[in-house]
Amino acid sequence: MFSPVAFRLVFLAASLALSACSTSNNSPTLPPTPIDQTSYGRLMKLADDIDQRGDYGTAATLYLRATQEPGAGIEAWNRLGELKLVSRDAVGAERAFQQALALDPDNPHSQLGLGTAQLRLGYAERAQPLLASAAPRLNSVAAFTRLGVAEALLGHTASAQDAFFSAKTLAPNDLDTRCNLALAYILNDQPGLALDEINGADTAPAAQPRHQRNALLVQVLVGRQGNPAEVRLDGIDAPQRQALIDDAKRIAAIKDPATRAQAMGLVERH
Repeated sequence: MFSPVAFRLVFLAASLALSACSTSNNSPTLPPTPIDQTSYGRLMKLADDIDQRGDYGTAATLYLRATQEPGAGIEAWNRLGELKLVSRDAVGAERAFQQALALDPDNPHSQLGLGTAQLRLGYAERAQPLLASAAPRLNSVAAFTRLGVAEALLGHTASAQDAFFSAKTLAPNDLDTRCNLALAYILNDQPGLALDEINGADTAPAAQPRHQRNALLVQVLVGRQGNPAEVRLDGIDAPQRQALIDDAKRIAAIKDPATRAQAMGLVERH
């Protein structure tokens, strides 16, 4: 049987850990390290190569060494912060991105990184202004999605919906962005739009269990307009389905938008 938090999705790194792929894949917005022949440049090149091979511990050590070299730039702290996020070290990531912002307080990559780390540490109020500054400048799905999560956790339902809508505009077929937007519609009391957005998510070729469960959650949360019995749930038997429905009803009974958003388990995209 499912626990009372069956619907809560771990904030990923997909709210809150990144997948085990390279830093460059997790943060495609970071520019490549400039090529130079200084000791700093050589360390950065070596760290990048090792990072690409998946040896994050060694790469992080080299990035940290690079930050101490003459001529060290903000990119060393940014890349160190990204690796800390990959390794689920939110505290270490927060420190690295704080160092980056000390060098350039308006750098959007550093703002996104620090906002992400603080979101993962449970400090949505601190994360929100950083993510709000970074998202429109980076114009990425990840940035807008993380902003949407922060807004939702603060109970800012309209702002959360706007952020998730921007993410979905950039990736209209991505099931995570569709699920997040559907749940934001629920938080903003727009059940019809939520049903439209979630339609077909449970049967899509790329559907994962979290998408199917979010589809069920939406169908329950919209009340009489929904039909949870029609939602496809692969590998789920009748008692498990009922447990999920009961958990969704518990979430539906939550009145406070921020508390309800936390119970929903919005997905923070890589």
